[in-house]
Amino acid sequence: RLWDLPDAGTPKFPLESYMRNMGIKYFDEVIIASAARFTETDLELMDELRSHGIPFIALRTKVDLEIRNAEVDTGAGPEETLKRIRDDIQSNSLLPEERIYMVSSRKPDEFDFQRLKQYIVDSLHRGVEVKLAKALNRKLEVHEIWNGVI
Repeated sequence: RLWDLPDAGTPKFPLESYMRNMGIKYFDEVIIASAARFTETDLELMDELRSHGIPFIALRTKVDLEIRNAEVDTGAGPEETLKRIRDDIQSNSLLPEERIYMVSSRKPDEFDFQRLKQYIVDSLHRGVEVKLAKALNRKLEVHEIWNGVI
């Protein structure tokens, strides 16, 4: 199952109780998405996920707008802007480059959208394989069931 949870660090969903109240430590994997720079709350959530051993990826959306803004504001080209964004995410999140995704829903054939889709498919398959392996390794108890009329 995929769940879309509300943002952490709001009055209704404070970070201090977010992991517990949302049950995140029982999730197989988490995608932390942001349309802008990752906030301190996002980074703290990443640290919390890391401390509980929960795999996660960082997803930066609307990168097409960031590229356009950088071109207008500073004259930076698309590759320079993407590198700056990726480096910023990597240095703040401590994630390896392969766990950082940058996408634009307006340009799904550009950036990391296809790689993200493949990652999600692979992750779901891994999750099914792990759960199946755990189920097969469980000790099954078989009880006799008598079929009878009382």
